[in-house]
Amino acid sequence: MPPTTAGAIWNPWRTNTMTDQVVLMENRDKVAVVTLNAYAMRNSLGAPGVREGLIDAIERFEADPALRVLVLTGGGGVFSAGGNLDALRRIRDEQKILRRLEGGAPLMERMLTSDKLYIAAVEGPAFGAGLGLAASCDLMVAADGARFCAAQIRVGAAPDGALWWSLPFRVGAGRARRILLTGEEVSRDDALHMGLADIGAAQGEALTVALGLAERLAAGPPLAQASVKRMARERPDDMLECLRVEREIAARTFASDDFLEGASAFLEKRAPRFTGD
Repeated sequence: MPPTTAGAIWNPWRTNTMTDQVVLMENRDKVAVVTLNAYAMRNSLGAPGVREGLIDAIERFEADPALRVLVLTGGGGVFSAGGNLDALRRIRDEQKILRRLEGGAPLMERMLTSDKLYIAAVEGPAFGAGLGLAASCDLMVAADGARFCAAQIRVGAAPDGALWWSLPFRVGAGRARRILLTGEEVSRDDALHMGLADIGAAQGEALTVALGLAERLAAGPPLAQASVKRMARERPDDMLECLRVEREIAARTFASDDFLEGASAFLEKRAPRFTGD
């Protein structure tokens, strides 16, 4: 079992063909930091052990009640170059490729449906499925020099990596269609402008900024945060139904122990101590 104490580092996935440890996990109080460390393959999600290591790290994060926020980043100044094109071109069998893609499906699905929070700290390229991974996080910090690209179309493939959901969710249907059809690169500044990225950082400082954000979020009210995430994901299309669900969720949180603590702390001019109850 991996350690869960602050500062503990867990390195379960190893390979002799690249760096020794391709997924790193470090717990800092209520925040988990997961780093892709397969730099020899540009932190590709298709590099041996990376996808499996990520899924395992996320499941351990989800299972630990002491952890509230996960920060996901890439080592070596690269977030992720996406999939393993060489491996995919060798398969040449649709069902085998489908099984390979389905093997990675729990990764983005768990992040998108979780009540816990995920932050991407992006340095350098986030391409293909790597863009999908970053866009599936609840918030994205992008350093100067970060670049984004739905690169699958460049090599004759349709987008994968949850991009059909995460990209329109962030930038709208029109911009998403253009990015997915053209395979054009999006700069850090353009990503911030269109809402693909949320917060900017200086080059080399994405993780530092993301950690500061994660610490603030980890001190926040879990029930209210989870309700925002669920409502953003599952908001009814009908206006009146949306307003009805909004009232129900708000009433539930106003009746919680967290609201009692938050309101009391505000009135007593002290920091709140939320528990998720």
